[in-house]
Amino acid sequence: MLDADINQTHKLIDRPASQRKIADILAAARVEFFANGFSAATIEAIAARAQVSKVTIYSRFKDKDNLFGQVVRAECADMRKNFTVENLENKSLRDVLLHAALGMLDFLMRDEMIRFERILAAEVTRDPKIGERFLDNGPRRLLQDLTNLLQLSLEKGEIKSDDIVASAEMFPGLVMGRMDLFMRYGHKVKLSAADKQKRAKRAVDAWILIHQP
Repeated sequence: MLDADINQTHKLIDRPASQRKIADILAAARVEFFANGFSAATIEAIAARAQVSKVTIYSRFKDKDNLFGQVVRAECADMRKNFTVENLENKSLRDVLLHAALGMLDFLMRDEMIRFERILAAEVTRDPKIGERFLDNGPRRLLQDLTNLLQLSLEKGEIKSDDIVASAEMFPGLVMGRMDLFMRYGHKVKLSAADKQKRAKRAVDAWILIHQP
């Protein structure tokens, strides 16, 4: 076998192991960031939790900033699936938004997410760049995905809007209302599955009513 073939074989054999190692690092980083925030989480702690060396983390993620961004992206990946334009091929916009609203409620009402946002908000006062990293890799990506979805619906004549970005920004506001503020400041909000269905339906119906062509 030629050296090139041997090298390629080694790469193929190593690929699953490498992917598992990356997954382990992301899982460990998620725990550290969500528990301690960006500033207090260390590469040393993440490496120890993932049972890899610091060199391994740096070789795959470059630095803590990039690793944080990757964790936020991974955390938002399921939410982003709700806003892919392909969803409109076999579902109505209302159905897509209703599913997204329910996912949003589940996602943002988790205790660990509320705790993480509190820690992050405190850190942003000291270092605004931390907030920018979070927004760029999470909320802004989700907003752009939703904007793209609504733009397609607008072009198809299903909705009307003179500012599609503002329309996209309105949607999570209708879903969460002021509940996110109350939760961030310690108010315990408990919604049953039926409560979430009712809240999601009300938000989607209101959004659709405002944007009827």
